[in-house]
Amino acid sequence: MNIKRSIYHYLICSSLSIQNNYQHNNTLFPCFHSLRNNNKMSYLRPNYFICIPINNENICNELINIQKHILVKYDELKDCIIERNKFHISLLILYIKKDQMELSKEAFNEGMEKIKNMNKEKISFDKLDTFRNDVLYLSLKENSNKYIINMINHLIDSFSKRGIKIIFNNKKITKEKISNNNKKELNKNPNDLQHITPHLTIMKNSYMKKMYMNKKPQIFPFFYTDYDLTNLLKEQMDIQKIQFLEMDMDTSTSYYKILSDFNI
Repeated sequence: MNIKRSIYHYLICSSLSIQNNYQHNNTLFPCFHSLRNNNKMSYLRPNYFICIPINNENICNELINIQKHILVKYDELKDCIIERNKFHISLLILYIKKDQMELSKEAFNEGMEKIKNMNKEKISFDKLDTFRNDVLYLSLKENSNKYIINMINHLIDSFSKRGIKIIFNNKKITKEKISNNNKKELNKNPNDLQHITPHLTIMKNSYMKKMYMNKKPQIFPFFYTDYDLTNLLKEQMDIQKIQFLEMDMDTSTSYYKILSDFNI
């Protein structure tokens, strides 16, 4: 076991030494790219988000088992885990000004009415993957992906027309599309759907508060590729509710502050 652990540490150190020094903020959600009117890149820290909470017991148990499986191999990632009560699928990440709160609630309610009129589908999962080895997530199967993206498009339409900033975490989205931020732009070309990756986050190293001289420990494929996903991939999840949340924690519940709940 000691030899095996030493090999993991060696591989990690070797990988870190050849990668770019990509930095993340020590926050629940890192800063994301946005654009000013003069097209210069700026950074905004998102403060609200909309998500589908995961309440399915079997799915939550499997996600916890994946975390345990990884920690047996590399326990320095223990601070990266998402707590059981916070598993969710993100739909929209937002930067909302104080004077936009009422507008944002209007936008959420409008988007929810559109989503309510969609044909309901169950969510199925596909595989484990990462964003730059910093965020471990469970991806969705193609049909579920399209279903969630349609939800996202309704929300984008409702929020963007009220001038509320939508934060995208994918650098491949062009400046023009970020500035337009609307459903029609995202649907013009089927390839644009690739810029949105619906996912269920399991671990993320931006959770880590410890200071590192170089890059934070990363979540490499050899930590999780041998995990048996059979039971998890059998599950089909009903969406019971969608939540509009503030990224600050409610100390009385150890959960995000809830602005609104919408039962589907």
